[in-house]
Amino acid sequence: MHQAFQDRIVELGALLQRSSAARGEFSKRTDRAMPGSRVRFQVLSKARNSYSVVELATGALRGGFNNWKEAVNFAQHLEAQPVLRLLQ
Repeated sequence: MHQAFQDRIVELGALLQRSSAARGEFSKRTDRAMPGSRVRFQVLSKARNSYSVVELATGALRGGFNNWKEAVNFAQHLEAQPVLRLLQ
C-alpha cells in the first residue's frame, strides 16, 4: 500500500479514537447512555410489494416477504437474537 494511504489510515484511526472518547465524555456529562450496537439487518424494497431482509455485515439475504410489516417484524426478530461467533 502506498505510504500516503497508510498515513491516512493511521490518521483516521486516531480521529476515530478521539471521536469515541469525546462521545463517551459527552454521555457522562449529560447522564445519557452511550448508543448501543449498530443495526445488523436491513429491510430493502426490491419491487412493488416485494421486500428482502439483508444482513449488513455479510450482504446475505435472510428472507423475502410480500408485506413490509412482516419483513420488519422478521428483521426485529433477527436483531433480538444473540450474535453467535465461531471460535477458530
